[in-house]
Amino acid sequence: MMQDLKMRLGGLLLIALGLGLGWFMLLGPLQEARNGAAEIHYSLKAFLAVPACVIFGIAFLAGGARLNYRDAERKSLTATGWVLFVLIALATAAGFWWFQQQFSALGYA
Repeated sequence: MMQDLKMRLGGLLLIALGLGLGWFMLLGPLQEARNGAAEIHYSLKAFLAVPACVIFGIAFLAGGARLNYRDAERKSLTATGWVLFVLIALATAAGFWWFQQQFSALGYA
């Protein structure tokens, strides 16, 4: 019971971390671009960190201690872990594409 609660609270923390990173590292620079800043800086690492935090956070929140995403003995992912990995990869690619489209529409190269 206590382990399940810790996992779910950890999921909430991961979601909050992902949203915070997304706000400051991705949406902040995009807002600067919309305001016409001459130079914009953003971190490519955020494109992986944000989806990973949010997707794993949702998974931990929904599954709690029952979430079986890895096989600790064999040190490999389970089918659930691979699904989460694919979702993160898709969200990373889609987020980067969307971000680049937004910058292109604003006239940034």
